[in-house]
Amino acid sequence: MNIIKYKYKLLFTLTILFTLLFNLNKSYAVNVTPTSYINKIYSVMLCGPGSSLTSCVSPVILGSETDGKSFDLSSVTAGASAGGMGNLSTVPYGTAFSFFQVILDRDFTVVAEGSDGTRNCVTAPASGDGTASNDTTPAIGTPKTSDGTASDNALAQVIKIPNGFTLDTNMNGTDVIDGSVSANEEPPGDAIDADTPFIKFRVALATPFTLKPGKMPNIQVAFSLANAVNFANTGGGICLVSPNAPAVAITFVE
Repeated sequence: MNIIKYKYKLLFTLTILFTLLFNLNKSYAVNVTPTSYINKIYSVMLCGPGSSLTSCVSPVILGSETDGKSFDLSSVTAGASAGGMGNLSTVPYGTAFSFFQVILDRDFTVVAEGSDGTRNCVTAPASGDGTASNDTTPAIGTPKTSDGTASDNALAQVIKIPNGFTLDTNMNGTDVIDGSVSANEEPPGDAIDADTPFIKFRVALATPFTLKPGKMPNIQVAFSLANAVNFANTGGGICLVSPNAPAVAITFVE
């Protein structure tokens, strides 16, 4: 193996998505497995000593793209690479890293169908029967009529995390993609707002990672899209659509 070559081109499986804790009055809610689940990633980084699920200290950026890079988790098998976005050239030897952080977009594009607890729903584009989410309201799908019409087919729909939603404490809103803490950044546990178009997401590595001279590890990511989309009925007869978290574990293997 050419150590130098692989040091500058390490492939990452960017399947790091998250659970949203919505402040919605859901009368009924059911999780389903999507057939497509796309998100845009802006940067990936290791978090230095002293980090936790609520804070990425002294981040070491492994890869960053100003315009972001989109990944569809449904097209990648567990542990496979979703594309190259990063390398280990900036990682110091001998430092133990226990946490990983990703900066991702607040928009998701999903294709899914399932029950909202009272009826069958499908995702639908804003140009069709669906309603796109915006900065203040979640996305709304459409009821499945089961009459064989086109409206019965689940189509790609953009789901935006609206302002005022509270994320789990391993996530928080930000307006920068370099891992620094900006003036507009919300602390973990606070609701996101219009000043923060990106989300910081932190995950604990299965085992701490330490780069050693002469060693070039591969990254393995295990994940599942089971129950990664939620359909909910707030009582008004509408199919709200929101993202849930695929199960994910990240491991560096030498």
